[in-house]
Amino acid sequence: MTPQPESGTHAWGTQPEMFGPRHEHRLGMIVREVERLPHNARILDGAVGLGQLAVRMQQRGYRVIGIDYSFEAALHVKRTTTLPAVVGDLTRMPFRTGAFDGMTTGETLEHLDDDASAAAEIGRVLASGGTCIATVPALRSLWSASDDYYEHRRRYSRAELTSLFRRALFRIEKASFWGFPIVLAYDTLFLLPMNKRRARRKVTEDATLQGVARAGRSRALVRFVRGVFALDRLFAFVPFGPGLLLVARKDT
Repeated sequence: MTPQPESGTHAWGTQPEMFGPRHEHRLGMIVREVERLPHNARILDGAVGLGQLAVRMQQRGYRVIGIDYSFEAALHVKRTTTLPAVVGDLTRMPFRTGAFDGMTTGETLEHLDDDASAAAEIGRVLASGGTCIATVPALRSLWSASDDYYEHRRRYSRAELTSLFRRALFRIEKASFWGFPIVLAYDTLFLLPMNKRRARRKVTEDATLQGVARAGRSRALVRFVRGVFALDRLFAFVPFGPGLLLVARKDT
């Protein structure tokens, strides 16, 4: 998903978190939670990024609107999909109160200076009983050069994430770690060295980075690696991992 504000360290749409097996694995988790919502529910996807999640929700019969701080993101979605998309700030969204039955936001809150205002605004645009599904990077102890490269403001503990949404008058239905141990190993052994390299060099000038980008778009390779990532479910009981998945319901 596209950061807010748009990153200055790399061109929009080239970030490694916007494609590849890790991204697909995380989108799959979000979609499984979305599928618990009533058919034809009206869902806001923020930030919509390249539109992969929004399109998958639309294909499952949901009425989806995208919002993104990036003009390039909204324009890309409008040009490549049938989805409506608007430019906007998650802390001041241009929608009426109670407009949506659900909202998804993946890997976005950690980029915001004021995540509390974003949580409150998510609560405002959701109807009573509406559901927010969010993913964020977890645990300060896992901070690395990748977080610097992605321009993260923070990584969350489970208590911090749940408290953020409880203060916005949400009831927490799920707040679970994911990605241990296999995704964490992938992050450490593959993504971290790649991001260090990307921080020093342009993709257009580096054959290795270009090869990695192509591999990340190989459907066969992505499916294989996602299958390996699925083994992390065997360790779901461990309260540790590089990511957190939140499902929160608006009670009022």
